[in-house]
Formats: sequence, structure tokens, C-alpha cells
Amino acid sequence: MTTFNIGLAHTMKIIITGTTGSLGAALTRYYSELGHEVIACGRDTYAPDSLLVYASYLSKDITRPFELPDADVCIHTAALSDDKADYPSLYNANVNGTKHTVLAAERCKTFIHISSSSVYLPEAEPINENMAGRQNNNKLSPYGRSKLEAEKVLISTTKHAACFILRPRAFYGAGDRVILPRLLKLVQKDTFRRPGKMEVAVSLTHYLNIAKAIDCCIASSKQGVHIYNVADDRSYVLVEIVRKIIREVYGRDLKEKEISILFLKLLAVFKIGGITPLLVRSFTKNMVLDLTKIKTELGYQAVIDFDAQLKDLGDWVRRIGGVEILKTGDRKLAWIK
Repeated sequence: MTTFNIGLAHTMKIIITGTTGSLGAALTRYYSELGHEVIACGRDTYAPDSLLVYASYLSKDITRPFELPDADVCIHTAALSDDKADYPSLYNANVNGTKHTVLAAERCKTFIHISSSSVYLPEAEPINENMAGRQNNNKLSPYGRSKLEAEKVLISTTKHAACFILRPRAFYGAGDRVILPRLLKLVQKDTFRRPGKMEVAVSLTHYLNIAKAIDCCIASSKQGVHIYNVADDRSYVLVEIVRKIIREVYGRDLKEKEISILFLKLLAVFKIGGITPLLVRSFTKNMVLDLTKIKTELGYQAVIDFDAQLKDLGDWVRRIGGVEILKTGDRKLAWIK
């Protein structure tokens, strides 16, 4: 992952949870390449060999109480983000896991929690931070409810001098084994099976931009708990993004066939084919984040956008063995650089 030196004042010891996942892997590489000491945590007993080039590794199960060493910063990325998972599993990983991590990292000066824009329902206009919990929470996905509850537990538990909650929207970039495979599974037999028109406005968050936001938090003199949306500077039209990905990884445009949204909603009701209400909603509703607060208070500026990184993304897909390998979503893909 390309890095940008954006001015952290000194070398730090940084703990990162969830480092066998795509975001944790990207942040581990980013901070190690900037010269910081990174302690990577993950649920696997042994770390991927490529991780150990960048960091030391601690095997930790965050669903149980555990301990962490002293550090300057703890960045908590570990989460269960499967929208097909049952709520008890989501609660255990995301709510209990966050509480255990906050307590384990009590000797860290700064705690940074990676939450999610799934704590919001879609709106026609850009969504600001105050809207979480003020919409109809019963309509949130189980994952969204668990992330909102995790924020509440964090706020009530943390004793850190500075604590930041970041709400990104849809991570992407080289190493992505979640969003990118999901979009490419819409391609079957050289046909892009498009759910409805997909002409919706969406925010996306490149891994470099969430790293920039984290840097802004670390460099801030703010005390207490602060919550911010994070995304690329501009929003995108979802169908255009998918078409660009297809063109890059297949080397050509593919024919398209529109799939009825009503049909997909029926599949979601009966939980057929892995279709969920959240997935259908993502194809049909605008989801754009208002970045005014993080820009005003922390001076955040995104450093990359989708078009600028598209070739790097395509090169990574080719290095790992192509589209069909990517579609598997294998956890090992996060650490293939």
C-alpha cells in the first residue's frame, strides 16, 4: 500500500487489533512503513509470515477478557462484519469484544475505535454524526445495531484521555476481501447481473483515507470521546464504480442484465442465496456521509480517490491469481501484497 507521511511527531508503539483482516492488515503495513513499532493482534494462533515482516504478533480472542502491553495508541479494527451472522454472534464479537479491548488497552494513551456507517439508515441527504440513534433503530441491520451498541459500551467504559470513534463507509483498496468480492459476484457467465439500476450515491473509504483520519486523531490535542464520519472526499454513483471495476479486472466491458429489486427483496425475506435486506438496501438507497465535522475539527483531507487507485487494485487482483480467487474471499488474501 502506498504511504503518505502526514506528520506524526514521533515514533510510537501502536497496537492494532483485527490484523488478519483487510483493514487491520492495511493499517499494520501503513504504520510499520512510517517507522512505528506495531503490535498486531488477531484471533489466529499464528500470524501470516508476511505480517511478521511488519509487526510482532499477539494471538488474542477478544470475546474473552485478555491483556495488552503498554502502548501509545490502540486501534481497534477487530469485528464480525458478516450481515448474515445472527445477532448473538455479532453482539459477542462487536459489543463484548469492544469492551474487552477497551479494558485490555487501559494503559494506552489514545484509543481509536473503528465503528461503521451501518449505525445509520440511508437518507436522501448527506448523513451527519448526530443522526445515529435518532433514526428508527429497529430498521438497522443486526450488524448495525451491534456496532451502535459497541459505541455505547465504549463510551461508558473508556477511561482513556482521548478516545475517537470513526464511522467509515465501505472500505476498499488492494487487500479488500469483503466489498470487492461481493461486487464481483454480480458477474456470472460474463454478464453483470445488475440489481435494479444501482444509480445511487454512495460514500466509499479507501484504506489510505482511514489511515489519514487515524493520523488526525493521534495528532489531535482533544481529550474525551469524539465521533467522526470518515470517507473519501467525494461520493460516487454505485453502478459506475462496479462498471469501472469490471473493466479493470476483466479487461473489457461486460453485457448487463437487470435483476428485479422486488425479486431480490423476496429472496432476502426468505434468506435465499445469501441475499439480505442490508444488501438489497445498499443497491437501492443513497448512503453519503457528511464529512464537515472531521474536516473542521481535525483538519482531515482525503489523500486518494477511487479513480486514482483503480490500476493498483487491478494489479493486486492479477497478483493474487485473478477474479475467481478473489471471489472466494479467503482470509489469506488480506496479506498478499
